[in-house]
Order: sequence, then C-alpha cells, then structure tokens
Amino acid sequence: MTADVADTPDILLVSDEARVRTLTLNRPDALNACNEALYDALTNGLLAAADDPGVAVVLLTGNGRAFCAGTDLVEMGARVLDPDGFVEGEHGFLGLIDALTAFPKPLVIAVNGLGLGIGATILGFADLAFMSTTAKLKCPFTSLAVAPEAASSFLFPRLLGHQAATWMLLSSEWISAAEAHDMGLVWKLAEPDELMAEARRHAEVLAAKP
Repeated sequence: MTADVADTPDILLVSDEARVRTLTLNRPDALNACNEALYDALTNGLLAAADDPGVAVVLLTGNGRAFCAGTDLVEMGARVLDPDGFVEGEHGFLGLIDALTAFPKPLVIAVNGLGLGIGATILGFADLAFMSTTAKLKCPFTSLAVAPEAASSFLFPRLLGHQAATWMLLSSEWISAAEAHDMGLVWKLAEPDELMAEARRHAEVLAAKP
C-alpha cells in the first residue's frame, strides 16, 4: 500500500521538521475518536511517511485534551443501526493495524491526554512512548464483552510482563501516567507543557542518524 501525504485531510495535521514527520490527530471536539475518516487519514499518513525518503521518524500525538478516545461510538452506532447504508473507509481499523505492523521507521508517540481503546493499544506499536503526567489510559474491552484489540494481547505482555498486561487488558480500569510508566508501557513522563518538546528532542536525535 502506498499513499501521498496530500491524501490526509484536516482531521490529521501533518508537519515536517528535521526529518521528523509529526502526525496530529485533529478531532478535538470528539476527543480525537477514530471514525472511518480518521482511520483512513492516519493510515495514509503512515504509508506516506514510510515511502518518503525525507522522513526518518514519525511522531504521533493528539490535539486538545485527549490523545485518542478510541473508536467513534456515534459512528459505530450508525453502523449497527444501518449496516447496509454504512459507508466503510478505504482502510478502516484493520488497515491501520496493518500499516502499524509494517511501519519500517521509528514511531514515537506522545500521549497528551486520555487514551481509550486504540488510543491505548496503539502504544504497543511505539518504539518510544512519552506521556503527559496528567494523561490516563484505559482498555475497556471486558466491560464491553469484547476481546482485546490490535494485537495487544501479544504486544502488551512483552512490554509490561504478564501480570501488568493482564490487569490493563482485563480490568477495564483507568491507568494513570505514573502506572503506565512503572509498567513500562511508556518510556518517559513529562509535564503537559513540556511533553512535545521532550518527545521531539528524542525523535530528532534518532532522525539525525544516517
């Protein structure tokens, strides 16, 4: 799969500096919940970055008070109520997971606010993860009677160890930034106003290497 960065609409902000491409989820009024359009935009953003020789590292974050509130429940409800009339995206959730799995460059994630569902499980694909001290994470799957998503039942035990991964994936409890750091899900914590500078500083170190 290939894509051009021009394919990403305003719900995904794209900027380049020092060989680091920053992708910012930009549905702040919906807490950056992923509808089909945002799944497609982020997938295309990753595909374009993978193909661009001028991009060495991707930095992913969110705009507003949330990182990503998971799948858009309003759109999910519309899919359930009218499955025949629902228009699926080009890539959707599964396409995003494929793009994350195949992404060939360092992926740095800066969790600026709450991360719910895919907003938490996407951290399993990060090469470096930073988190605001005021942010929090939740994997709500057992409260919804569904299985953990996005290969998290494979990736999280490798990152966190068996028991921490079990608690995060099966409890449906909120996980604080300090807990996420102690578990090993995120590498460093930063105050909210210092988060992006800290994540970018590390991303640029990686991007400067030949």
